[in-house]
Amino acid sequence: MQTTMSRAEARDADAMVRSFCEAFADDPGLAWIWPDRADRIARLPFFFEPIVGGTMLQGLALRSEASDAVSLWRQPGRIHPEPHEMAPWRTAMARAFSAGAEHSQLMGATLRAHQPADFDWWYLQFIGVRPAAQGTGLGGAIVRSGLALAQAAGMPVYVEVMNPDNFGYYRHVGFQVIDEFDIPDGGPHVWGMLWGQP
Repeated sequence: MQTTMSRAEARDADAMVRSFCEAFADDPGLAWIWPDRADRIARLPFFFEPIVGGTMLQGLALRSEASDAVSLWRQPGRIHPEPHEMAPWRTAMARAFSAGAEHSQLMGATLRAHQPADFDWWYLQFIGVRPAAQGTGLGGAIVRSGLALAQAAGMPVYVEVMNPDNFGYYRHVGFQVIDEFDIPDGGPHVWGMLWGQP
């Protein structure tokens, strides 16, 4: 299995969205926003389309050769998208959040309130591996690729972990818990984790 990662280009966006949709079909955070699985799966393409597109313009999108493993990273000053940045995807966002908007906004506000405020950091926003490619080393390879770029820039990396199945992996590659909290209104438990030194 090849593990070379490259920076994604606009032509890769659709394949990346498909991989994220498969990888996050049963994600605890998104399941809280859209509890019905069939409804969630129908909405995920419209959720990930603006996130992938916006990050390609204002952040760093990495992919494996066949986009079986994909990741999105944001740098200081670009952690949170500006409204104008997301304007091209208003229709997609409206379709994604014709339901679930209240929970999504609550989650976003809670995550932002707990993010580090006293030093700069890179944000590992999303990483996904298609189920058929899980267990092949691609997930680890794409994380290490992004961490190497952050290290070269002299930056720590922050990630929010909501899936308990992923917690041990992040510890294994060197992330440390710096915060732990729950999303209100019955939302998921979150570990705020940091790799590297501020």
